[in-house]
Amino acid sequence: MGGLCALVALCASASAQEVRAERDRLASHIQARPEDYEATYRFVILATELRDYEAAIGALERVLMFNPNLTRARKELGFLYARLGAWEVAAGHLRAAKAAGDLDAVQSAQIDAQLPDIEKHMQSSRLSVRIHTGLRAQSNANYFPAGNLFQIGGIGLASAGPRKGDMNAFQLVLAAHDWEFGGQRGDQLETRVTAYATEQFSLPQYSVALFAATIGPRFFVPQTLVSNLSVRPYLTGAVSMLGSNNYLNAGGAGASVRADLGPDFWLEPGAEWRGLWVDPVRGVFGPSPYRTLSTLATGDVVTGYLSGSYRLLDTVRLDGRVAYSRATAGYAAQSSDQVDVQAMLRLEVEPPHPMIARRWTIAPYARFTNLAFDTANLLVNPFVARHDSAWNYGLMLDAPITETFGFAGNLEFMRNDSNLPNFKTQNVSVSFGPTAKF
Repeated sequence: MGGLCALVALCASASAQEVRAERDRLASHIQARPEDYEATYRFVILATELRDYEAAIGALERVLMFNPNLTRARKELGFLYARLGAWEVAAGHLRAAKAAGDLDAVQSAQIDAQLPDIEKHMQSSRLSVRIHTGLRAQSNANYFPAGNLFQIGGIGLASAGPRKGDMNAFQLVLAAHDWEFGGQRGDQLETRVTAYATEQFSLPQYSVALFAATIGPRFFVPQTLVSNLSVRPYLTGAVSMLGSNNYLNAGGAGASVRADLGPDFWLEPGAEWRGLWVDPVRGVFGPSPYRTLSTLATGDVVTGYLSGSYRLLDTVRLDGRVAYSRATAGYAAQSSDQVDVQAMLRLEVEPPHPMIARRWTIAPYARFTNLAFDTANLLVNPFVARHDSAWNYGLMLDAPITETFGFAGNLEFMRNDSNLPNFKTQNVSVSFGPTAKF
């Protein structure tokens, strides 16, 4: 993933230099010939690609002074103001462009697809819901060791059963609600809810259900160093089921500070505490004497993290997160330190048909997790403390078809390298299905 990011950055840099040279040439041209509207539109496209939104807005405002009836210019102006968060101005331009009645079907579809979201930002109470359902196939649905070997009390044993692939149906619901308190700062209450469930076709004991939520206010801090600075304390909780039994419950609190360093770059450090409760009888590994084989255990988890996002080009964004977690359980062999590093490169591409108004997103991603336990687990190996290094590589696709419906898919390879054979696993999964956004 690091090599891919570096390659994309180099290509983006070279492309940006060529785009910048062409933009500068067009800037001189339209300054001398403001009536050349096609050259102005080309300049706007290049300036937008370089994220120079103010220059693009200036060019469009200038041609509208010469000819207020240029509906396409008004439409593009609305989209540009939306990128800067000037929602009311953006909505006004887009409504006027739509009302003019002289846009072609493709441009009208673009307004229809994005105007509802822009208008939603103008509301003091905003609710967004995304639903994704479909089918998922896994090569190692029961997470059997890669070498089909176990250790029990330090003695190696061959697996009694085989690795099993399986398919499942899944449902994912993501809901976000923001409620502004009023006032000019934009302080608001943010609520996020995730609901996820799977139904395994051949291994129902591995079906899962999860409900998680966070809620907390976001306060914007007046200052002049960055574009926006906000603080968000929050409460968090989760309930999960494994098979037909309650497995893991969690609850806690955290706080984060988000700094928008510009329209294309933000950072958000934070810290969180969660109390965990794992069912002592019906855990992943069966009855109570074997629950100590599980990675998760009843106890406390404290996490510090840093999230961020940077837009390299108008159609290329890099998201990342680094986190350190300290888990303290009643049984020392289940207390651990974990380092987690994630990166995703979002590439926006034009859809295959011009009547599809929203861009599609292709997103390669990678995740590395290093997990080290405090002491050896007597049930596995009394002399070796478990230490895992896990890699996840994947490719996500988000393909909207209309302003509401679309499709999404994911291809992922997971490899967990452990110093204990019980936990060496590999898995390939593929999922695909329809999406809905409200």
